[in-house]
Amino acid sequence: MTNSAGGLRADDEPCRSDSASGGRRLRDFFRNLFLLRERIGKVVNAKTWGISNAATSLYRSATLHRQRVVVVTGSVGKTTTTRAVLGVLRGHAPEWVHAGDNCFASVGWNLVRQWMSQPFAVLEVGIGGPGQMPRYAASLRPDVVVMTALASDHVGRFPDAQGLWEEKASMVRSLGSDGIALLNGDDHAVLRMAGISEARIVTFGLSADCDMSAREPLYRAEGTRFRLVGDGIDAIVEARVVGRDAVRALVAAAAVGRLAGIDPAAMLTRLEALPAAPGRMQPMRLRSGATAICDDFKAGNETVHAAIDWLEAIAARRKIILLGSLFRPGKPRGEKYAAVGRRVASFADRIVLFGRRARLYDHGFAALSDAVPVDRVRSIDGAVRLLENVLQPGDVVLLKGRGEEKLSRIALRLAGDPVDCPIPFCTLENVTCQECPHARSGLLFQRACP
Repeated sequence: MTNSAGGLRADDEPCRSDSASGGRRLRDFFRNLFLLRERIGKVVNAKTWGISNAATSLYRSATLHRQRVVVVTGSVGKTTTTRAVLGVLRGHAPEWVHAGDNCFASVGWNLVRQWMSQPFAVLEVGIGGPGQMPRYAASLRPDVVVMTALASDHVGRFPDAQGLWEEKASMVRSLGSDGIALLNGDDHAVLRMAGISEARIVTFGLSADCDMSAREPLYRAEGTRFRLVGDGIDAIVEARVVGRDAVRALVAAAAVGRLAGIDPAAMLTRLEALPAAPGRMQPMRLRSGATAICDDFKAGNETVHAAIDWLEAIAARRKIILLGSLFRPGKPRGEKYAAVGRRVASFADRIVLFGRRARLYDHGFAALSDAVPVDRVRSIDGAVRLLENVLQPGDVVLLKGRGEEKLSRIALRLAGDPVDCPIPFCTLENVTCQECPHARSGLLFQRACP
């Protein structure tokens, strides 16, 4: 006799129950230990920055004439761009690019771990407040700076938008006359940095006016086709990444590749082989035949609207969106949520609202058709149960929320991955559910029950 829960005989139920309880306790113990280790690591990373910064400066003095340093910075798109640049220069992007910190002492460690024998070192640099970027610039002394974009979710840490601009611009300002600044030609605030340095300026983006550009993009759920034009290249790229920001990252990487003298044919092959970064417009094929787009690493206003614009632009049987909370939406908060609601209501075939702040989107649904279902779920389990019954082949579902909600768990489970971590709000910033050692408990249950 079997039961639907685990396929065990009825007389095995006590063992299953005891083992499950023991497995949960064991998993909770190791998860809490893992969380503690990560928190301690964050504190150590911040507290040792002064020592690390001095050591980084000395290390950079030793490598100044044998290794060129490429710094990628901005408000959004840094990790995807860093992965793309490394992919073009070396043929692959190491896991630490998306799994490691981009600030404080980690920046120096990320430089050293690339070894001075490499002709190029590529670093993502992020900031948490005023005065930090000039310190990074002084110790790293970059040869190339890639400025991705400026976004509103960073403004709150500065007196105003101009304060943020000045902070970010200090990295470009540090370049000498032999340096190169790669600027996002689609971002007017970034373009303003062209006149603050003696460095050579190279623009990249989706506009035909850029020195390196992506033309005629065809956005699809499984990737993007575009024409790469610039610096003697005019070629079609069949990329595995999706979304405008991801395409722009590939264009920036192509610009760096040309500056580094990478063979155009090899560069195009590497661009096409680059997978999406985990949690950043990451396509995932589901058992139902539908496709999920996991974009749950960050949910600032600009990234939310960019993801929504992409969903509207693609062809799909049905376009479904699951919305979690916004990250630092700014004031008035209610209007920020309502603006997202209005945008989604204009084209979505189904809307799923996740979490306790979901009601804030309701103010944007005034013009929503009665034919468009709006579902509300409070948990990962609830979302999985709903979508299992809803999704069909050809559907595309966009999962968009702040990183702590870890909405990728929904797609992983719908794809057959036994992720069952119950944490509703996870503080592990750079640990994705695909890679988290405590996201799955099946092995613990099996080992507890002989």
